[in-house]
Amino acid sequence: MRRHLIVYAKRPLPGYAKTRLGAAIGAEQAAGVYARLLYTYLLDLLRADLTDTQITLAVARPADVPFFAAAFPELAVHPQIEGDLGQRMAASFAQAFARGADAVVLTGSDIPDLDAHLVQAAFDALETAPVVLGPAADGGYYLIGLRAPGAPLFDGIAWGTAQVLAQTEALIQARGISAIHLPEQFDVDTADELLRFRHQQNPQIGA
Repeated sequence: MRRHLIVYAKRPLPGYAKTRLGAAIGAEQAAGVYARLLYTYLLDLLRADLTDTQITLAVARPADVPFFAAAFPELAVHPQIEGDLGQRMAASFAQAFARGADAVVLTGSDIPDLDAHLVQAAFDALETAPVVLGPAADGGYYLIGLRAPGAPLFDGIAWGTAQVLAQTEALIQARGISAIHLPEQFDVDTADELLRFRHQQNPQIGA
């Protein structure tokens, strides 16, 4: 099975990455948190033995491409298309399948516990189910994988709300598609989530 992993990322600049967290703790600090999460994840992927898996870094804007291409020459780096999140993800999946992928997994890059093991679990799930989802604690998802093109799972979703996962699951059920769920994870968008992350790294910090 030819596997394709797509990682959505932004250049970790103050006021550009993690703006919601930046409103709580400051733009520069929020960018630093995002850089830690992003680079930890990417380096873990590069160290892992993900068999027959092409990794593409899909960056938020064309101006980000040279930065990431220089930092991660092992990865293919492409800009996302214009549009809302659903349009961008639909295009990313379509492009990957058009390039010959048999299974495609797309993830974010700001999940503390997202690593190569979870990515491998997602591809393993696609051996037996057409869809895999990684639920996020805020009502969204941090990972979605498809085994074939054309599943209309990105239309009519209230992106950025706590309804994303439920609305996606409703689309899956309405079309009679089976899906496997990975363990729930949390991202770091609020001061409370940052404190939880810091407590994971150093249990002496109060949760």
